[in-house]
Formats: sequence, structure tokens, C-alpha cells
Amino acid sequence: MPEEQNSAAGETSAARPPLPSVFITGTDTGVGKTVVAALLGLIYRDAGLRVAYLKPVETGAVKQGEELVPGDTKFVAELLELSDEPREMLCPYAFEPPVSPHLAALLAKRTVKVNNIRECYRYLERRYHAVIAEGAGGLLVPVGPTLMMADIARELGLPLLIVARPGLGTINHTLLTIAAALRADLQVLGVIINRYPENPGRVEKNNPKAITDFSGVPVLALVPEIPGFNPEQPDYKALEETARRVNETYRLAEKLAALAGKRRPVS
Repeated sequence: MPEEQNSAAGETSAARPPLPSVFITGTDTGVGKTVVAALLGLIYRDAGLRVAYLKPVETGAVKQGEELVPGDTKFVAELLELSDEPREMLCPYAFEPPVSPHLAALLAKRTVKVNNIRECYRYLERRYHAVIAEGAGGLLVPVGPTLMMADIARELGLPLLIVARPGLGTINHTLLTIAAALRADLQVLGVIINRYPENPGRVEKNNPKAITDFSGVPVLALVPEIPGFNPEQPDYKALEETARRVNETYRLAEKLAALAGKRRPVS
């Protein structure tokens, strides 16, 4: 670890911008959690924070020589300039088959251990102002015989940001996710709707209000579709511009700072 990073991590908590570490989950697989995590990381960085990324479990990793490369982790790590960190600290469990984490672990004859994930989080927490953790799929995705993604979020003690789709069906999916979070005793900071169309129809216009009205959970931002975005060859300028626009339009950093002050203590 470079000396300047250790020095920055040694700042007192009072000197750090009051933005929370969070756990990003989604209403479904493929909803765009990783892009939202990347955008949030850029927003945190623009607010003056040194921010880390943690993907506890990633499936669909690609074999490159003798190394198994988790694509989501690689993408966000490069964007947030985390390439000096050991990849196993950013993604302690990477599996090649693009299947549910519990099945991927079973096929690999490995066991996902919460203690190991917690140690990776503590490692990053000591070195950065905030950690953006991202789950795989949704909260009720199984990670092991008796372990679900919600259990990992609870063990890390992190509040949730829920990434949702903009169109038909998202009210049901989002309310179910919020209900699952509350049942698991997880705090939900808010919902971010991803890939929001430039010209929304009646359904897309109504969904954010309906989600808030029926759940009491705020929709914090509407993230626009990034045309032609490819995570394997990301357009960093487009991501930075989108992050800037989202933060300016919805004052996301300001909202999260306010919500951080209302966080309930971890039991």
C-alpha cells in the first residue's frame, strides 16, 4: 500500500465527509448494480472521499491464463483506481460458472465464509473513507446451504441501496425487495432506478412515486441509460459525466449524507 494512502486513511473520522459505506443490492440479476456502484464511487470521490469497492461473491468470472478475473470487480477497481489492492480483498470469492453463487461454490467445492468477507471489509474500511459493497443478484440469492446475500449485508452492518428497473413490474419487485430487507432487519436508505429512459412513458413516470408511496422508502435518483455502454470496454468519460449529472440533478451525495446522520446503530 502506498504511503500516501496510509496517511489519508489515518485522518480522523471528523475530518472525513459524512457519506456512508453502503451495500448495493438489486431487485433482480442484470438490473445494473455494478454501474450504479461505479457511479456512486465517482460521486463519493468527487466529494473528496477515498472510496473502496467490495464484491463479496462474483460468478461468471473469466479465466485468463492461470488467473480467474471477476469482470465487475475489475471494471470498478480500474475506474476507482483500486488496481494496487489485492484482487482477493476486493472480491474474496470469484467463480467461473455464470450461475447462482450457491451453485457456483458447490461446483467449485468451496464454501463461502462470512468471516472471510468480513475481514476483507475491515481491511478496506481501515484504508478508505467509505466502502461500496455490491451483492450478487438480489437479497434472497443463496450463497451457501444456509447463507443468503441478505445475511452478508447484515453481517457487514451496512445499510442498503436498492437498484431497480424503471418499467412495468418494478413496483412489485422493489416492494418485495424492501419487505425482504426489513424482514432480515436491514436498513434501507433508498431506491435508485437505473436505465431510466430519456422519454419515459406513463408507467415509468408513475413508478418512482408509487414505490415511495407504498413503501415509505425514498427513490433517491433516476439514473439515465448510458447509450452503448460496454463494461468490458467502458467509456470512462461517459461514466464521469453521468455521475456528475445524477449528483447535480438529484443531490445524491447530499441526500446520502443526511441519511447517514439518521442511521440506526448496528445491533
